[in-house]
Amino acid sequence: MSPKTPHSPTPRRGLAALAAAAVAVVTFATLAAGANTAPAPATLRVGIDPSTLPVSTGERDYTNGAFETVYAHELAQRLGATLTLVPLPHAAQDQALQAGEVDLVLTRAAGNASGRSLATGYRSGLGVSMRSDTPVRHWQDLKGRVVCTSADNVQAQEQAVRLGAQLQLHAAPAQALVQVRMGGCDAAVLDHAQLGPLLARKEWTKFTAALPATEAAPLVARVAPAREALQAHLQRAVNALDDPALWAQRHQTWASNVAFEVYYDQTGPDCH
Repeated sequence: MSPKTPHSPTPRRGLAALAAAAVAVVTFATLAAGANTAPAPATLRVGIDPSTLPVSTGERDYTNGAFETVYAHELAQRLGATLTLVPLPHAAQDQALQAGEVDLVLTRAAGNASGRSLATGYRSGLGVSMRSDTPVRHWQDLKGRVVCTSADNVQAQEQAVRLGAQLQLHAAPAQALVQVRMGGCDAAVLDHAQLGPLLARKEWTKFTAALPATEAAPLVARVAPAREALQAHLQRAVNALDDPALWAQRHQTWASNVAFEVYYDQTGPDCH
């Protein structure tokens, strides 16, 4: 009788082990994906310095000199969240982040190194608007002269103090620029990146005397280190909003709004 050909037994234990390992890998991957795809917050609480809030005199609304409010609205819209702006002086922003009172802060001031900073793409040094026939050729030439700026532009205020200029503070950039046009101050010191598209307009030809821009300071979104899931959502939203064409559009919108406000402040009183 011919011997039967032996059949290899099914390696059930080996298959079971492989199946268990596969399930473990799938489970781990699912959990990891879930951690990275946690839902974005329904409400986005953004801390900004009170000076960067929209400017209103009760009778007139003005465009602010900072992009914090505009950017916060765009960020919340990108995340599909409702925006809550939380006024926070720079000195209180770190503590508010760590305490969970806000989801992030938008700031150009140096902050706590323990927080993660996401670059928004906006950065600018200081620039000036002066009459084209001004004798001022260097920043140091502003010593003793009247310099106008807006309340939100801390960098401009610090620059005026360093130069020994006579600081004249206004609620909004348009109000500072009106003073340059009417002879109330020798220079309006504002963000160079914003002044560029404004001074390129034909009606500003006589007020385009320039000085070299100072060192640029970035606008950053700072998030507490413990908010890892939120950081992932914000990073994607920030990346999407950091587009040269979008920033060019924001600058042009700012310039158009401020140009109209300056025109209205100069001509409005004469029309009534």
